[in-house]
Amino acid sequence: MENSKEKRFKELLIPLEEEMDFFFSNFFGSAYPNLYRHELYWKPPTDVYETEKNLVVTIELAQIDPKEVNVSLQENILYIRGIRKSIPSSEKRRYHKMEINYGPFERRIVIPQEIDMEKLTASYDNGFLEIKLPKRQNLPTGVINIEVE
Repeated sequence: MENSKEKRFKELLIPLEEEMDFFFSNFFGSAYPNLYRHELYWKPPTDVYETEKNLVVTIELAQIDPKEVNVSLQENILYIRGIRKSIPSSEKRRYHKMEINYGPFERRIVIPQEIDMEKLTASYDNGFLEIKLPKRQNLPTGVINIEVE
């Protein structure tokens, strides 16, 4: 079992990896230059946003069978893993541009707050996977004064 220092380190490392991917994608045209690539996974575009009641994760997964996608929550990290199988072709291809990723993918998203584990939902529609993580409603809100003795 992980200790709290290891858990906190993981929580800090995941957003840093995301920032590095963004940096390499925008400045070098590839999220994974040969020096940096340490994984064999590709990362589908992902939006994470919050509504009044939910934390919502939307992932673009076009041409992926939802049965090939695994979603799990461990500690406070949401894991989305799966595979996009390449489309077989009967004729030889010579690519001029190739931007669509095939093979295994993985996204790890740190969940920044308490969620209601009993009401998690996931749906797949038109190439988008949407995961709703309901916020725990019984958490204290506002300012809480703590008296120091």
